[in-house]
Amino acid sequence: MVLTLLMEKKNKKQKKYDMKRQALILSFLFLTIIQNGFSQSDKFKDFEFPEPIGYVNDFEKLFTESQIKELTEIIVNHANETTNQIAVVTIDNYQPYETLFQYSYELAETWGVGQKDKDNGVVIVFGKKIREIRIMTGYGVENLLKDEEAKFIIDSTIIPEFKKGDYFLGIKKGLLEIIEEIKYVL
Repeated sequence: MVLTLLMEKKNKKQKKYDMKRQALILSFLFLTIIQNGFSQSDKFKDFEFPEPIGYVNDFEKLFTESQIKELTEIIVNHANETTNQIAVVTIDNYQPYETLFQYSYELAETWGVGQKDKDNGVVIVFGKKIREIRIMTGYGVENLLKDEEAKFIIDSTIIPEFKKGDYFLGIKKGLLEIIEEIKYVL
């Protein structure tokens, strides 16, 4: 009986110790998460996206003026028919963001591509130097152009032309496929 009481007392002390230890670990984790959150926001504090210069924003200088004009005409004609808005953006890096997805998402939000009440924008962000491409869709068109379909367009249409060094043709063909997918959103 005495042994049982001693064991129970020891178990209670052990449980108290375990609870204090768990609380200490949780506090440490919480502080680490908070600190990382602040340091992440500090990364973006002084960062500003470049101002959009049109529907085609060739910051990496991959297109000729006539190619920009042709892509712009395709986008404007589609916008006039549907009210959907599309932006093509070339970049040479996505710093201070860690991924092209993060950069593209924030860029689309900052620039406000798509009508606010319809959220019908599409942003194509890519770069020769970074060797990545991302198609971001607003909620108003994502039911017609899902991530899997965007990836299929990238893999089967855009990338093969990029591999040949023809960035214009890759984007033009991809743009036409995207428009075919989303043209019925009004």
